[in-house]
Amino acid sequence: MASLFPDRRVVRAELDGMIVDAVFELNTVEHERRVAASLGAMSYLRLLRWLVDLPGDRLYADPALAATGLLPDGVFQWTASGRIERLLEPPVVLDAVVVPAIGRAQTRHVRVAERFAPYAPRWVISGDPRVDASTLVAASVRGVGLVTRWPEPEVIASAAPAIGRASPGVAWLLAEQVYGAWLEAGGPRATRGTDVDAGAGLIQVS
Repeated sequence: MASLFPDRRVVRAELDGMIVDAVFELNTVEHERRVAASLGAMSYLRLLRWLVDLPGDRLYADPALAATGLLPDGVFQWTASGRIERLLEPPVVLDAVVVPAIGRAQTRHVRVAERFAPYAPRWVISGDPRVDASTLVAASVRGVGLVTRWPEPEVIASAAPAIGRASPGVAWLLAEQVYGAWLEAGGPRATRGTDVDAGAGLIQVS
């Protein structure tokens, strides 16, 4: 896997209700800012959708939000003129979503990978060197990369770039979920470029 994603971090995460391996690049500036503010992952879709409309380089008047007082320090700040300045930024850039198969890759794994089409290139990693024709066709048609692991990693089909209409709020939510999983895995102590273990499989695919 390191050969597919050199110099990238890989972490197992639950995205959109599925256990996948997320390949990502850390926003080190944002991570260090959050550490200083004691702020972790903010996996709240409604909040993120609101924040998407508050670009960090513009100011907005929204006194109603101040009345709630529910958001922690480090998410935004109030300026001297009484307007909101967004501080929070996406903590990672999602480079790829990898769906691991315990045994032979099947079309159901391809369908799971396809769910992330608007947000990142998608891959299925097969734990079996044999590939069914139906799976290969499904992966090729849907732009999902297909890799077999044994005896050596081999790319059977390449992944297409992200395609489709992406929701900015959902894209940010995925980034926060990946960031949260990375923090739980040890954050900076987590291994960079770790090979994805297909043996862990998809525990929530039916």
